[in-house]
Amino acid sequence: MAETMIGWAGIGSMGVRMVRRLLDNGIPVTGYNRTSGRLPSHPLFHAAHTPADIAEKSDLIFLMVTDGSASRALLEGPDGIARGLRPGSLVINMSTIAPEEAQEEALFLLSKGAGYLDIPVSGSLVPAEKGELLLLAGGDGAALERARSILLHFGKKILHFGPTGSGMKAKLVINLLLASHVESLVQTVLVGESLGLDGHQVLGMILDSPLATPFYRIKRTNIEKRSYDKAFSARLMAKDLDLLSLTLLRNRTPASLPFELGRHFRELVESGRGEEDVSALYEYFRDRILPK
Repeated sequence: MAETMIGWAGIGSMGVRMVRRLLDNGIPVTGYNRTSGRLPSHPLFHAAHTPADIAEKSDLIFLMVTDGSASRALLEGPDGIARGLRPGSLVINMSTIAPEEAQEEALFLLSKGAGYLDIPVSGSLVPAEKGELLLLAGGDGAALERARSILLHFGKKILHFGPTGSGMKAKLVINLLLASHVESLVQTVLVGESLGLDGHQVLGMILDSPLATPFYRIKRTNIEKRSYDKAFSARLMAKDLDLLSLTLLRNRTPASLPFELGRHFRELVESGRGEEDVSALYEYFRDRILPK
């Protein structure tokens, strides 16, 4: 059986780690990124000049970009993937975009003779390096099976939620819980500090209690050191919460939490902290809760 040829468009902080998972397991990748300095140096990696070049050489094409407009440009632009698609190729969008955008992309690619899956991931940089991401899939089950052996390099569990757009819905939902965990943690610590308790002790109490989570353990150092090196940026969280809020408005879902959290993260971004980790929300509330 002929080897499946892999293409990858969008090699940022997450994408480069996922591409390296393939390369280090002996799988050649043809890749494109707008910023060529991020391309991995590896004998099995081949740099493409345009997204169309990727499509001409690939059977499975992965997208990993920041938003729907970037994704659409890669697919439909003057030198986009659609211009070079092989018949029967499969595009797998691992970005986080609106469910409606995923459905539109699937229809567009169907008109070009290609398949489509939306498979965003839950997890950040370290799980990406270790191949421990959780994959949230939407789209045709047979297409998912076709890609499964490659996908398992990124994570050991793939959850198939249903038709196209379902993977994006699942990602927005799990990111709502992530945002609420961040806010609960930082506000709890700050409320303790406002009452005269030591913040380090409050964090220690939380982590020694039944309420401790692995996520809280990871973010403890950020809060204690007030240092917010990016694992998942505040800007991307604000974007995802906005996407969820718009989706809920369309569905007329009466949920207030996504809107409230979205406002907090948008204001954090507007304060200049958009490229810091989500845990920088501690600074947003510190200014509001602790006495000046």
